[in-house]
Amino acid sequence: MKSIHRIHRLPYRFGSAFLLIFSFTPAIAAESDTMILRDEEPVIVRLPDAPRDRGHRHSYEEILKFSRRALGERDGASTEGSSSHVLFDHPLRKGITNPRPGFYAISNYVDQDPAAPDMLLDYECGERTYDLDDGSNHNGVDYFNFPFSWMAMQQDAAVVVAAAAGTIIEKHDGEPDMNCALPDDAEANLVVLEHDDGSFSLYTHLKQGSTTSLGVGARVEKGDYLGVVGSSGFSNGPHLHFGVYDPQGGLIEPHDGACNTLNDDSWWENQEDYYVPGLHLIATHTAVPEFPDCPGIEQPHLEDSFAPGDTVFFSSFYRDILMGDPTNLEIRDPNGTQVLQWTYDYPDGEHEAAIMAAWSVQIPQGAAAGAYTFRVNYAGQIREHTFYVNSGPNPPPVASAANNAANGLFFDPGLDGEGYNFVTANAGTIIYFYGSDQHGNRLWLISDLIQGAFGPGTVTEVTMYESTGGTFGAPVPSARGLSVWGALIIEFTDCNNAIATLSGVDGDKVSQLIKLAGVAGTSCTNGGATPDSPWSGLWYALALEGEGYNLIVAPNGAILYFYGFKSGGKRLWLISDLIATELQLGDGVQIAMYEAVQGTFDNPAPSNQLVQWGTATITLVDCTHITIVLMGNDGSKTSSTVRLAGVIGLSCS
Repeated sequence: MKSIHRIHRLPYRFGSAFLLIFSFTPAIAAESDTMILRDEEPVIVRLPDAPRDRGHRHSYEEILKFSRRALGERDGASTEGSSSHVLFDHPLRKGITNPRPGFYAISNYVDQDPAAPDMLLDYECGERTYDLDDGSNHNGVDYFNFPFSWMAMQQDAAVVVAAAAGTIIEKHDGEPDMNCALPDDAEANLVVLEHDDGSFSLYTHLKQGSTTSLGVGARVEKGDYLGVVGSSGFSNGPHLHFGVYDPQGGLIEPHDGACNTLNDDSWWENQEDYYVPGLHLIATHTAVPEFPDCPGIEQPHLEDSFAPGDTVFFSSFYRDILMGDPTNLEIRDPNGTQVLQWTYDYPDGEHEAAIMAAWSVQIPQGAAAGAYTFRVNYAGQIREHTFYVNSGPNPPPVASAANNAANGLFFDPGLDGEGYNFVTANAGTIIYFYGSDQHGNRLWLISDLIQGAFGPGTVTEVTMYESTGGTFGAPVPSARGLSVWGALIIEFTDCNNAIATLSGVDGDKVSQLIKLAGVAGTSCTNGGATPDSPWSGLWYALALEGEGYNLIVAPNGAILYFYGFKSGGKRLWLISDLIATELQLGDGVQIAMYEAVQGTFDNPAPSNQLVQWGTATITLVDCTHITIVLMGNDGSKTSSTVRLAGVIGLSCS
């Protein structure tokens, strides 16, 4: 069915992000048993202006001067025209709780036209930039949350990370983060890094309270957590302003292009194209999404369950859509039969950084019950979204009681000094890895939740996450600090032996795992449950989210693991002495805690080289609460922990 478009657009004062709602006149007559595109007047919703900024805590030049004085002056040669300068990775990553496939778009680059105001020139000779209110040129790259900018900010959907390794030379936090337009002296939450070649990168407009707990002078690696995209300072929407300066404080446009006069080559490891057409989200709604004036939170009206006769709004969120780009859209019924198809060719203007197009569809009275598929094909990307008519999704699987055979500690004798912890609770299985990274620092990883069958005869692949940005006293919440490290493939040959293939940021390796200690009372573990078996599982303190404990109660005693950070920001994992005595409610049991100080990803240090870090005092409070007091090399703290996941089949109630 070829559609007839009626489009209205509200002009934008700045940038190029806006929203379009399209309506269609069906090319065939409506029938009671067919889905139809409803004929209704266009609805126009305007998004906030494409994010722009000015007036940070200091001007950029002042930040650089202040930071250099704070650390002491040092000489640095200009990197212009040199291949020895730092190379950046992307300064954003998608938050692990963000369900949307896309999460940002670019509104502005560095303005290279000196004839300000109103004379614009970006690195590719276009006008994706602007001049500041004081007549100066925009001096960075603006990445804005998309779709649903304000809601995404609330959900920590876009996380700011170090684009290259370096030292924190300035940071600021505590400023309001829902600004729309403020006086020039408005302060922004920010982090400034100095890199090994003497260049600088700036990360500004961060969400209040989100900046890394690492202090000035701390070292960060590429990809380490710095903050969350916000709208602090002089900013009219959630975005990251990413600024780059050479060792002398000269402005850099990190992208290589025909009109870049600031530097001769790209500063990116892999430079993103000028246009990146893509589908950031397709969805179904009960009503047209609402985009209140800044700083109102969007109302997306998302819904996946409908009844015959309902009107459903189908949306596609586009990044960098270009004039004439075709989209093919279709709806398929529970049998896979196409029940509606239409096309859309973007007709208005040369380019838009971000738009949403939505269509309303009438669900016929005779629609079959079941799961339907909304399918969109655009720019080589195919996305599918499932919605339901008179039905709902199947409930998530529940781990079989037989899966508890995996609970416990596994290690490879040939790779002594590292290992795996398996915890299978009612909701599924979680796997921890503890060892060392390629730089010789401690490394711990946590898996996605595994909800399917798990055990001998199955091969399971799961994403593994690492955590950065926290300190011993201030761990970063996992929704912010965790990022994808790589993947683990686990294959059990029997309940005591498995093959683990770990592949990610620090390398690849295969481990021949054997069970070091199983949880007393679970299947495939000799002997029955002990009185303290029910306390096996994962524990964490609500006030210290981003770190946690794993308590393993084996037949011959208990072992406590801690996963968190050192005082200086490096990752820390600790393992206890064997607790050979039975744990009793109300009794405080003190045990020695050990840390690894040597070893790499390929060559972990043997466990007999562990050194004592300090002590842990464990007090069982009740079925769901344990108090743990840590005292050692990185400080002391009391964690009032609650049970995050208990071992399936073992109940202390």
